[in-house]
Amino acid sequence: MPIYEYRCEKCGKFEKMQKFSDPILEQCPECGSRAERLISRNVGVVLKGSGFYKNDSQAVKDKARALNKERQKDNQAILDGDVGGFIKQSEETSKKVSEA
Repeated sequence: MPIYEYRCEKCGKFEKMQKFSDPILEQCPECGSRAERLISRNVGVVLKGSGFYKNDSQAVKDKARALNKERQKDNQAILDGDVGGFIKQSEETSKKVSEA
């Protein structure tokens, strides 16, 4: 549950742990005066798991680029009219793709 920061007209600032679905407090729980919720600047957000860092996605991009280069070799073999070379290169590329 998040901790919200409020300001009471008489007591000053206080914090209250509430669910997202709880209504915003309009009165101070201590003195009953008018209270308003403040917008905090320091939000503690923790990003966990893969994909949040530049180097996480870079490894995937590098692998895709390597596979694309192999496919280009396949295409070049067929453009050169080398059907036997195309078949051989295509089988090697398929093997690399299945390993990835």
